[in-house]
Amino acid sequence: MPPVVGWLPVGAAALWLGGHVLSTMLLPAPAPLRERLCLGLTIALAAAFGLVELLGALGWLTAPMGLVGCLLFAAAVTRPRGLAAAIEDGAALGRGVVAALRGPWALAAVAGVVAVALASLAALWLESWGWDALAYHLPPVHDALQTGRVREVPTHVTYARAYPQAIERVFTLWRLLLADESLVDLGQLPFAVAGVAGLATLAGRAGVRPGRAAGLALAWCATPVVMLQLAHAYVDVAHAGLAILAVVFVTGPVDRGRLVGAALSLGLLLGSKPSAPLPFALLAVTLWLRSGSRRTEALAAVAAALVLGGESYVRGWLIHGNPVWPVALQAGPLALPGPVTATMFFAVLTPPGFAELDWWARLVASWTTLPGPGAYGYDMRLGLHGPLHLLLPLAIFSLSFGAGRAARGPIALLAIVSLATPAAFWPRFTLAVPGALLVALAAGSEGWSGRARAIVDASIGALALAGVVLAAPGFTPEGPPIWQLGGATPLQRAEAATSVGQARPWLEARARVGSGECFAYDESVEVPGLLWRPDGRARVAYVPPEVVDGPDLEAWLIAERVRVIAVDRGGPRARWLRERPHRFTRLFACRTAPCEVFAVADF
Repeated sequence: MPPVVGWLPVGAAALWLGGHVLSTMLLPAPAPLRERLCLGLTIALAAAFGLVELLGALGWLTAPMGLVGCLLFAAAVTRPRGLAAAIEDGAALGRGVVAALRGPWALAAVAGVVAVALASLAALWLESWGWDALAYHLPPVHDALQTGRVREVPTHVTYARAYPQAIERVFTLWRLLLADESLVDLGQLPFAVAGVAGLATLAGRAGVRPGRAAGLALAWCATPVVMLQLAHAYVDVAHAGLAILAVVFVTGPVDRGRLVGAALSLGLLLGSKPSAPLPFALLAVTLWLRSGSRRTEALAAVAAALVLGGESYVRGWLIHGNPVWPVALQAGPLALPGPVTATMFFAVLTPPGFAELDWWARLVASWTTLPGPGAYGYDMRLGLHGPLHLLLPLAIFSLSFGAGRAARGPIALLAIVSLATPAAFWPRFTLAVPGALLVALAAGSEGWSGRARAIVDASIGALALAGVVLAAPGFTPEGPPIWQLGGATPLQRAEAATSVGQARPWLEARARVGSGECFAYDESVEVPGLLWRPDGRARVAYVPPEVVDGPDLEAWLIAERVRVIAVDRGGPRARWLRERPHRFTRLFACRTAPCEVFAVADF
């Protein structure tokens, strides 16, 4: 296998095959291919989640066992009839891809493909340097690979212990099957593919021809924040993709296959991030209201989703009295305790006075902020989703016509669940909104004249491509454009992408840690994901709070085989290390955190 991708293509193909075979059994013809594709992708994502949970519980989280698990899943569910149907669907899918690239909508499809290609290139070439990814999305992945288990990560970073981690479980299998860390930041790609399939399905249900539906749905990937975040191990693209899938299943015919899809997509959505409970509740109520005589089965699907994605909320409630701990919430007379207030999210990287605005005012202020060239980023706090938002008035107008009227319910539901968060002004929290916009444009204009429809398609393609051009510098905010880094050194690439700073000293410190040795840290390190070596040779360990200095710290360093340690530069550990320069060499002081890094001479 190629050294970068490792066994990922084989494992991913096995999961897709198993998922799609099951979808042909649950949604046999005459159900459209697009519906089976959504269900198969949902099953595959749920299978990846379940496989990591199972192997992690057994302590078998290794690359060989991950690959074997994928293959066994495919073998266990595949039957000759289902395999034949999957092969037939595969051929039809290939024809659909060709159709997406032929016609006036081709430019929109190309923009989406270019966006994914640039994101893939960025993930391949750049160091993993996204702040939230290094703080709490990747540490559970690294810890699982280091220990072979799924557990509560020993760390002071609250979200690494309390955050719902359904997406991180999928990331874990993604990383297990890779040869090294090179493409770990591309772990949201399967969710983006599922989101595109879901948008094409919603458009197709409204009567949009298959090639056009697929081509315009691909333009979602060209939304600047979607494209930029695809190259970072965050979870917002995944959250949006799961919301799209959930809308597909709860607004379709109520049958066995779609109830299975609803249970799995809702469960993964609930487990994606702590802002998911309100969208989950809205979608669950919609499913129940639409289920008619099958309400008992709909309730069973919702219950299964709660089991699948509700573990972190139950743990937070039992331990802290707050299901979304550590964020303190006030809803009327109900007060949920926590050390972090929601106001902080309204104030970070926003103008003075923004936090004091009410919800609508914050949303309006954000949507009237127009980012200039180079202003887009994977972690945008204010601004539109990109040039496609210029077509919002046309999209709303088009919903008054023909097929647009049929699509109004699902489009409105997708927009509502996307905006159902106090931080809706934050573009990366509402990434399904531009998807709803694209479905509205596709469905509303489907019955127009060929010339008018072609103008709409060309406008979508041109604006999507403009978004890609405007946002591409966001991959490397501190350096040259991503396409100029082909011959750059790892240090140059890290310096071009870092949001943490001090690329050279961090990389040099990490390189000191050999196979079987350890990079240790305490509560002064804000982003522990930065400490793991990309090749996975070394370990990372959190210094227990009770181990402060003296013989206890000495014994712990020896037991863990610590080669480099980062500690609070004003604390007793740093003072103790400085008093022994013959054993501990000060390397550097952290710029964005109160830590100081030391090399350990011997054990």
